[in-house]
Amino acid sequence: MKKGYKVTDVKRIKKIGVAAENLEELIEKSCKKLGFNVSCAECRLYVAEDGTHVDDDDYLKTLPPQTLFILLQEKEKMVTDFDYYYNLIRSCKKDYIDTGLAAKDFLSTNFKEKFQVFQKYIAAANDAKTMLSERTQDPAWFEGLEPSEKTKEQSMSKRVKERMRGYFYKTKSALQSSELYIHSRNGRGKKLIDQFLLDLRKLLESNKYNEGYFNRHDNITRMCNENGLFECGGLWNNQRCTYDGEHVINPYRTREERIIFQTWNLDHKIELSRSVVPMILKAIERLGQATVQCTSCKKIAGESYIEADRYYLQIFTRENLKLVHIVCHYKGKHDIQSDVYTLCKKCLVSQMIQS
Repeated sequence: MKKGYKVTDVKRIKKIGVAAENLEELIEKSCKKLGFNVSCAECRLYVAEDGTHVDDDDYLKTLPPQTLFILLQEKEKMVTDFDYYYNLIRSCKKDYIDTGLAAKDFLSTNFKEKFQVFQKYIAAANDAKTMLSERTQDPAWFEGLEPSEKTKEQSMSKRVKERMRGYFYKTKSALQSSELYIHSRNGRGKKLIDQFLLDLRKLLESNKYNEGYFNRHDNITRMCNENGLFECGGLWNNQRCTYDGEHVINPYRTREERIIFQTWNLDHKIELSRSVVPMILKAIERLGQATVQCTSCKKIAGESYIEADRYYLQIFTRENLKLVHIVCHYKGKHDIQSDVYTLCKKCLVSQMIQS
């Protein structure tokens, strides 16, 4: 069944509508309508809002109709909606920017005290709308969002699910482009990786993509307080943020704060690309060996299975994720590692019963 989407190019001058059943058809039609004089194989499709690369039909199917995509040619770089409009404002509103720079100079001394005073005034001016939830009550907050998003809580839950899907497809892409997947003997590595990804996805779906993390009405899993205020967790190896009282945001308050919140990161303390994915591959490699030590009971077993639950916790949950302001998102190597997690048949059955 075909769905309708919106597609534009990196310059965002022309926006087109495309009805497509799969990714290949979407890219092919978009190339023609946008007038790209290149092969479709040289084009890449991204979600405009957050820059997620759409590289297979499974992910495309999870996105709602009328999602806006950016179609890039081979050497073009992805620019998210936030960065694009921010740069546009900078180029068109120089006087406002100059005023902002003057304000920055003013705040360069006694910054903490001044910031706290301004924050009180800003909060007082906007708090009247913060606790409103319905689109009809605060329509300005929903500007630019899909019509299907009726409440602030629903919208914020959707943002979490998009991030979780992004982590899943980043993991999937890394595993399926590995030597183990492509060149394994008799296709065993490919089968094991595909099964692991299936197990991982089932866990994610059964937990509803952890949609409660940004939902202020979820009293159990939310990362914010009951009003929707989020606080930075600080650098990956710190217990708290060192910018005391400064790295806070309430995306439920205004549309502007909702957009800025997109720059906040769910930082993996144990890094996904540098540590978790390599350990998954190593665990799958070990399954092909005659004997493997069980992570749970420490016994050597002839028949072993990868412990998908443990990797799920490291990729998708607060056990390994920390919400941080962009300033506290350290992109260097983290000195903490994942491990090889495999189970014997007895421990696997016991784990399934407990679940």
